[in-house]
Amino acid sequence: MLDFERFSAAAADYEQSLRSTSSVTTHHEEGLRYRFYEGTHPVKNIVIVYHGGGVNLDAGYGILARQLVAESGLSVCLVDMHGHGESKGIKGHLPDPRLLWQNVDMLITALKRSYPQAQYHLLGHSSGAGMLINYFTCHKPAYRITSLTLLAPELGPFAKGVHRKITTVPFARVTQWPFILNALTRGKLFGNYVAVNLNIPGSIDNDVKNLVRKYSVNMANALTPRSPAKQLSTLPLPTLMLVADKDELFEPKAMEEFAKKYGNHYLSFKLLKDSHHLDCLFHSSFQIGEFIKHVVKSIGPLAGGPKPLPKISE
Repeated sequence: MLDFERFSAAAADYEQSLRSTSSVTTHHEEGLRYRFYEGTHPVKNIVIVYHGGGVNLDAGYGILARQLVAESGLSVCLVDMHGHGESKGIKGHLPDPRLLWQNVDMLITALKRSYPQAQYHLLGHSSGAGMLINYFTCHKPAYRITSLTLLAPELGPFAKGVHRKITTVPFARVTQWPFILNALTRGKLFGNYVAVNLNIPGSIDNDVKNLVRKYSVNMANALTPRSPAKQLSTLPLPTLMLVADKDELFEPKAMEEFAKKYGNHYLSFKLLKDSHHLDCLFHSSFQIGEFIKHVVKSIGPLAGGPKPLPKISE
């Protein structure tokens, strides 16, 4: 079971100790809420962050944003996905899985109006990482993205051998038959059926508002890689996979072996020490900042598309 209490206590400690950035603004674009963090540096690299399952941008992601701004001079955009937080949509539901991926393009379109020359980097935590894997492999992105970071990625049930054996209450309880019928009918039936129940304790409702505890088939399909091995092998851009060494959901060594077996030459794997599935948010900023700096330096202005990365020094 994920330790939400440890996460909430750590988040409170970081909130007290971190200095604020020079500019934090909240916006709504076609019903999507996003929050933009900007430091004193010119906006050259924007990291768009997608949250994990059931939560929203208020669940500690502002701490990571401020760390990236202060330590690496990056600008950061946090997003509430459709059906989450204060974004539009019925909580935990989607009319079509493709909408979530199309919204990534829509948000970048909005940001490009203000920052047309910036390079854009995508980061997903947990199920947000699964969504971004689908974005690049089940959808044709509208814009060239400079890099991708998968933080404690939820690769889904089709990534065999990477999950820990659960001895307590599982984080997600899934009803399988609606997914089977939805797949057999090519998405025509049972897309709105509530088939996933997330075990998020009620004790954190005071820390994070607008939590989502139930997902429809469409929402789960948008967030979950259907063929994670094949999808990792076809990711078309420099990608960093960061895995917590004490992750409660996944076996770190198995995740590393999976990444090395199926990842292509764009993929780098790193282990985050003394981190769990949730609090790795607070321990990942250095690795993310160094990765983005390395990518930007290696590929320059992206002429001709991304190139294989040199090995990142340990």
